[in-house]
Parts: sequence; C-alpha cells; structure tokens
Amino acid sequence: MPFSHAWLPYIYLYGVGGLLFGSGLIITIKSGSLDLKRPGHKNWFVVLIFGFIWFMVMHALWNLAALEILSLNVSLLIWIIFMITSLGFIYFGFIKKARS
Repeated sequence: MPFSHAWLPYIYLYGVGGLLFGSGLIITIKSGSLDLKRPGHKNWFVVLIFGFIWFMVMHALWNLAALEILSLNVSLLIWIIFMITSLGFIYFGFIKKARS
C-alpha cells in the first residue's frame, strides 16, 4: 500500500487535529476555564493529553499491523506494555499522591 493511502491520513488526522486540540486547550487555559493551579483541573488536563496520545499510539499500532510491518501479536504486546506503563503512571502519579 502506498504511503499516501496508509500514513498521510494518519499524519493529517493527528497533525491538524493535534493543532486544533492544542489550540483549544490554550484557549480554555487563557480564558480561565481550565485553571492548572487547581488539582482537579490539572488532572483533567493530563487526562486530555493522555487520551490524545493513547488514540494516536493505538491508531499507529493498528496501521502497522494492517500493513504487516508488525504482526498483530507484536502490536498487542506493545499495546499491553503501553497500557501497563500508563496505568502505573496514573496510579503512582495521581492516586498515591491523593492518598498521601
């Protein structure tokens, strides 16, 4: 499959979409709707950033598996490692800190 059919939509989706997403976050921060000094708002900011990165990684892994660059098993293994690492950061970064 040519690059223009496989990766150009991905680059467009996360490039242009990322710019719009980032500009939306900047607008909400500058308007005062998202105050990063408040712990709850900071948590939601991290969740939004993590969600964007999570979808970007998942989409890339499934593209690589569909193009047979990575096998499905390797893609699933990478996804599992990514999820365990992410959940560890969430647990030790937010839940443990909140309990202390």
